[in-house]
This record gives sequence, C-alpha cells and structure tokens, in this order.
Amino acid sequence: MSKIAQKLSALGLTRAGALAAIAAVCLYRIVPHLPNLTPVGAMFVLGGLYLGGGLMWMAAPFIGLLISDTVLNLAFDGRAVHPDRAFDYLAFALIALGARWAAKRPAAARIGVVVGAPVAFFLVSNFGVWLAGGMYAHTPAGLAECYTAALPFFRGTLFGDWLFAGAGMLMLEGLKTREARTAALAA
Repeated sequence: MSKIAQKLSALGLTRAGALAAIAAVCLYRIVPHLPNLTPVGAMFVLGGLYLGGGLMWMAAPFIGLLISDTVLNLAFDGRAVHPDRAFDYLAFALIALGARWAAKRPAAARIGVVVGAPVAFFLVSNFGVWLAGGMYAHTPAGLAECYTAALPFFRGTLFGDWLFAGAGMLMLEGLKTREARTAALAA
C-alpha cells in the first residue's frame, strides 16, 4: 500500500471525501462559473459537519479559501490579500461553528445549517460592507439600503450553497454508510 493510500485509510473515507470536496471547491472558484454561484459557504458547512476532531473542520476550509482567494486576487488586481474580506471570513467562521454544533445533532439541525448558511453570509458580509464602506449612510436606512442593493447577489449564493451543500452531504453520507459497513464486516 502506498504512503498516500495509508494516510487516506487512517484518515477515514468520510473525512478524505470531505477534504476532496473542499479541494474541488477551491478549483471550482478559480474556473469561470455563473456569477455568485459558488460553493464557498457549502465548503464551510461540509467542513463543520464531516471533519470533526481537532481543528481540521475549521482549518481545511479556511486554507482552501485563502489559497483560492490569493490566486483570484493576484490574477485580477495584483494584491494577495483584501482586508475588506474580514467580514466575509467572519461569516464563514460562524457557518463552520454552526455546522460543527449541528454535526452531532438530529438531521433537522444539519438541514437548518444548510438553509441558514447563505442567510448568515448575506447578513454578516453586507453588514461589513455597510460598516466599513463609504457607500451607505451609517443609519438604519443606510443599512436597509445596503441589504436591498445586495439582494440580486443573494440568489446565486443561496442556490450555490444549497446545491453544493446538498450534493456534498449526499456524497459524504454515502461514504459514511460505506465506511460503517466496511468496519462492521472487518469486526
């Protein structure tokens, strides 16, 4: 057995599948795709749900996000890091925390995280746009205007997170079932 196969075997089929899904998300972000139809929120949901133990559930999605952000930023404007993404990263951390919390709870909690992830991202990231930017008055009306202006982008985020998180969960639940059967047969 090769060293890579040994490491994947020790990691477990489900966790290896989750890491592969995160890697696929990073690649997907770099290739042309429909506007705002990205699986980034789904990547943090899947990390929180399926990469339990240690800090891998938070670290793996963030490493993937930072790598793909750096590639995209360097390609489009020559800067590796954008400080204005801080609220986006905060939203993703909250999504991962919610998913980690839901991981050991009934299916309704996991579905709730999938449904709530794009909403959390929308609220937190656009609050950051309102707070840190100069486009909107720092009043309740300015905040409402900011959220209203962001609504057209929300549709793609919502659909992308739901589509990719749902597909990822189906794949990873299948791997989890297969892993459990294999363990039962080996016992």
